[in-house]
Amino acid sequence: MTWRPARPDEDPPRPIEASLNQVVRGLGRSAPLLVGLTGRWAEVVGPTLAAHTRPVRMDGEVLVVAVDEPAWATEVRYLAPELARRAEALVGAGRVRSVRVVVRAG
Repeated sequence: MTWRPARPDEDPPRPIEASLNQVVRGLGRSAPLLVGLTGRWAEVVGPTLAAHTRPVRMDGEVLVVAVDEPAWATEVRYLAPELARRAEALVGAGRVRSVRVVVRAG
């Protein structure tokens, strides 16, 4: 692809910060909480589980965690109360009451 000047009918380039802010706003109120958890996920679950899991969204006060295989789902469900406590310790009291697990291969 070669560079060409923008045409008057095209939108001008936007700073990346504006685009990222728009994405975060689209994710909803829990986006900052989820971003904070994602950045410190290994602290919550440990390095072994972190390699097979990731926080994907907040449904109210429920943290939804994706796992890459059903066997890991069993492990995370067993540890869910403790993981919710650890996550809540990082993001603030009353923010994460429980953990729900979904299996997503890949």
